Amino acid sequence: MVTQAPDDSLSPPAADPGPVTTAGGCQPPADIRKEVQWYDELATVGTWSGPRYRMAYRSLGQGPALIWLPGIASTYRTYALVLNHLAARLRTIQYEYPGDRPDDGARLGRITHDHLVDDVLGLIDHLALDRVFLAGISFGSTIALKLLERAPERFPRTVVQGAFAHRRFTAAERLALLLGRQLPGTASRLPLRQTVLAYNSKIDFPWVIADRWPFYLEENGHTPIRALAHRSSMVARLDLRPSLARIAADILLVQGREDRIVPHRYFEELKASLPRSESAIMPTVGHIPHLTHGESLARLIGDWLLPCDPASCTGDPATGSAACGASGQGVAPCVERARAAGPGDPARDRDAMA
Repeated sequence: MVTQAPDDSLSPPAADPGPVTTAGGCQPPADIRKEVQWYDELATVGTWSGPRYRMAYRSLGQGPALIWLPGIASTYRTYALVLNHLAARLRTIQYEYPGDRPDDGARLGRITHDHLVDDVLGLIDHLALDRVFLAGISFGSTIALKLLERAPERFPRTVVQGAFAHRRFTAAERLALLLGRQLPGTASRLPLRQTVLAYNSKIDFPWVIADRWPFYLEENGHTPIRALAHRSSMVARLDLRPSLARIAADILLVQGREDRIVPHRYFEELKASLPRSESAIMPTVGHIPHLTHGESLARLIGDWLLPCDPASCTGDPATGSAACGASGQGVAPCVERARAAGPGDPARDRDAMA
């Protein structure tokens, strides 16, 4: 059954004390730079000295813990909008990859993809957390999939967006990987970077949020070239397809219908291979909904991880008890969840209108 969720992509965050409305009564889009300012003011910054590098992480919100696994070339600031909204329901924790900070002590040549998985588990232990939710964005989805195979008991529910189990590199990506092994500095120095990014994603930024495009270019350009090349080389060698059938975990696959970076065939591959997956398509959305449709993405993630208001749940799904409304817990299913599924329909594949 295909269900539709209302489009709140242009709504301001709940923390906004007084949104300005237009003459027609519509609320204007969120100011992305103000969202970053709010996030910086409210998030707690910490450092974990792990075995491979000093990992910086940021925590915002209260409630069940959600570990946010970022994409391949982004800064923490690009996720401010979606995390500001999720923080109303969850304790969101995002972290930085090795090499993202010049003083983190990472020796990239010695760090493998499996080490990235180890480091997430180390961060969870450092924070004294038991069971947590996961949200993996693009490259971060590969780490999420390995975590679910290795320690499924620690992750009651997971969301991945723009996900893949393996990828064939384009000519531009192969060129960037080659240059990354030779050029110092940040991604802003890569030739044709803005041309490639515009081809893949600029169409996803309509005029009403056109100010977010230069913000995206700026933040993408801050990624150190060596760190980007290091992660890209991991993707070039990665193939998780043989292990997908062994991942017996609840996972939501979120895909932008207009995604030109991770095409739809990778979504279909995951959907066919993961035995307990559900899926949601975001129409008119590309690869970076955390910037273009952050509010809608936050609602989709939050509603799936916590099918009803945490205040009405008898147990905390991220600390060992079942999710609200889960079978056998004596809790009535969330009304919104039941309406979305329909009578007798598991809602395994639905459209999330954005």
